[in-house]
Amino acid sequence: MSSSVLYADTLSWKAEIIDPSTIEGVNRFSELKHDGSIQTVSDTLENQVAELAIIRNPVLKQDPAGLAKAIGEILVGKDWNTYGCWVVYHWIGSAVRLLPEDEFVEVRTNRNKNRITREEQEGLALKTVGIVGLSVGQAAAFTIAMERSAGTIVLADFDELELSNLNRIRAGVHELGMPKWIVAARAISEVDPFINIEVFPKGVTEKNISSFIEKCNVVIDACDGLAAKALIRLEAMERKIPVIMDTSDRGMLDIERYDILTQDDGFLHGRIDYETMVSLKSRETWTPETLNLFVDFASASEKGRESLALMGTKLVGWPQLHSDVASGGAFAAESCRRLMLGENLPDIRLYIELDEQLSIQDSNF
Repeated sequence: MSSSVLYADTLSWKAEIIDPSTIEGVNRFSELKHDGSIQTVSDTLENQVAELAIIRNPVLKQDPAGLAKAIGEILVGKDWNTYGCWVVYHWIGSAVRLLPEDEFVEVRTNRNKNRITREEQEGLALKTVGIVGLSVGQAAAFTIAMERSAGTIVLADFDELELSNLNRIRAGVHELGMPKWIVAARAISEVDPFINIEVFPKGVTEKNISSFIEKCNVVIDACDGLAAKALIRLEAMERKIPVIMDTSDRGMLDIERYDILTQDDGFLHGRIDYETMVSLKSRETWTPETLNLFVDFASASEKGRESLALMGTKLVGWPQLHSDVASGGAFAAESCRRLMLGENLPDIRLYIELDEQLSIQDSNF
């Protein structure tokens, strides 16, 4: 099935939420069970309600009688048969019964406290993160979904999942050949069906970059395309949107504060001026010179420099390990969260390389 067809059929990548308190919801659920769309049903709502009561009053964990009373108070005036919602995942034929959205979010984010306070969590629910490229980008998207550090995640990628991607992308062999955006969208929806997901299945282009960026509070650049990288930054500068970029070499993390910078400050912490960036938006092919503008060969790891010399001859592409991608996604997600919470992060390039911290530097040790 083509990417455009999958995009049009939202039920192929977005959970369907059914309200059992309405006639329409009851009929829809019955219809899906009858036609075989629902093959398995999971109903742990009783345990979810108990957990809700306990997180509101942790002492109830050791007080069965008090817990029973608290559960009754949660359910007072509610019909158990119509309480909560059914969430249907059409791609796996499964229906799951969940708490109502507000209570679901309350329970699911409880263990964030107080690394993320309730007030901060509520503020983050109103934010949108855009992610271009879904290798490191998928790791960042999944981290954001796990922490619920955004209410909307916008995914942009035109590529399909290949076997060689499975050393670093969270996916299964049954998903080979599928668009990377749909793999990421499904994974997010399976963790939290109430997070809003939007997709740009053709990636970002000159035609759609404006509509992509205008949705976002922060953008994560995890793409490979030279033109796309230039388009992201030019539009981000225009709309005053910060950009985060993480690479897999030495844990390089760029926090690019285009929300406070001007054209005179340039891009990538002054490495690229405005005129040069404009010229790059129409160039699809990397050269050593353009690559150096973004990654800085002089600061690359020894293995990174060796790999660059072999790309196109002995190496198909830039080497990436899942440990690098997973940690890079986490760093990018944390940077986004802190920016959206209003922290005054610097416009800076950081190297967060655990391997360098673990290595013994003194040969006489």
